[in-house]
Amino acid sequence: MDYIILLFSALWSALGILLFYWWLWLPISLWFIFWELLTNYTRAKYVSELKWIVLELQLPQDTHRSLKAMEQTFAGLHVIGVVWNPKALFDRFKVWREKVFKGKVADWISLEIVSIGGQIHFYIRCLESHRQVIQAQIYAHYSEAEITEVADYVLELPVQAPNDEYEMTGQELGLTKADAYPIRTYPEFEEEHPGKDDAKRTDPLGPVAEAMAALTLGEYLGIQFLIRSADDSWVKKAQAVFDKIFEKPVKPRNDALDKIMGGIEGAIQGVAGAAPADDKKDKKDEKKAKTFFEINVGMQDTVKAIERNLSKFGFQTGIRVVYLARKDRFIKERLGSVIAAFKLFSSLSLNGFKPAFMVEVFKGRNKALYTFQNKKWLYQRYRYRTFPEKPFILTTEEMATVYHFPDVSIHTPTLPRVESKKGEPPTNLPIV
Repeated sequence: MDYIILLFSALWSALGILLFYWWLWLPISLWFIFWELLTNYTRAKYVSELKWIVLELQLPQDTHRSLKAMEQTFAGLHVIGVVWNPKALFDRFKVWREKVFKGKVADWISLEIVSIGGQIHFYIRCLESHRQVIQAQIYAHYSEAEITEVADYVLELPVQAPNDEYEMTGQELGLTKADAYPIRTYPEFEEEHPGKDDAKRTDPLGPVAEAMAALTLGEYLGIQFLIRSADDSWVKKAQAVFDKIFEKPVKPRNDALDKIMGGIEGAIQGVAGAAPADDKKDKKDEKKAKTFFEINVGMQDTVKAIERNLSKFGFQTGIRVVYLARKDRFIKERLGSVIAAFKLFSSLSLNGFKPAFMVEVFKGRNKALYTFQNKKWLYQRYRYRTFPEKPFILTTEEMATVYHFPDVSIHTPTLPRVESKKGEPPTNLPIV
């Protein structure tokens, strides 16, 4: 009982101090709240004024090309969303001013694979100013593809879901390990000795296409790959991964506080008559990092894979999967079949995909309410192609693996392909 009285007495005293110094902390708190509201408002205003378009890609009838062509396409798209990090103080101020007072954010695009009643479509949702860049890069490597501007398909979907007529579920995906570790990429799916004309491979999008083709009328399933260019900061962070693999000892801090504490410790030891620490002995006993040839063969392969991954351009990426259907046609396992197909890109020794956000809440008294709120939140993020707050990094090679034109080995009949080839008229054709 005495403990409770003392606790309430301490709380009352703390409240009294806060009330007495309200003139000090209240303006500061209100300033931070105002600043956050201002930043959110300007950002929302800037994004709402952007002019977006949706492009539909129709695939060539016989895609025999290696996915290196798609990788080169993504390398050309790395100019989209480049973040300028100036070193000059005045330039930094200009970037800060545009970010805070104009709400400017880095551009991004949404690459989408959508099944509408079993009919599979490839869409790109981008800014109107990026259309020429995207078309040029795709036509440069897939000259027989067709790119058409179409109405946004989400306008045909319900504004809110779930509702009385529709049910939905979905997930956002993330990586199982640090960004430096690569997922399984297309070179692992290609045969060592392809034919003369074909790049023979097991297309990793095959299971995804088959799962999406199984949908029926009244069902919708979409996969969004939201990407924008990443700077080289993720490459610098990879040094921590190498330090862990080679068991590099952590260097002690050598800042001013450590020096002061070391001086105090030495003074205390001198007064107490204790012998000072032998720095030479400590350095001799210090553990050294392993060399490349001292780690096992499996880790050597991992290091080579990481180094190869770091040599590629990187994209800040978010992956979002949403399944929507009328309640009488809703089959929850549809989502699971697509998520399971992403396991094809996973490797125990390297990286893979895992759920980063799930709508289902399995614990708590109000789990049904929270699940319903999560579904509405995720559905709105899908409709507006909201870029994730915590994106991960996929390189050009990894992006070409998860989003590309399926080749002739995929016989899914609902894939939209160009039925005939277009050709230029002969140069000597007479003009009447």
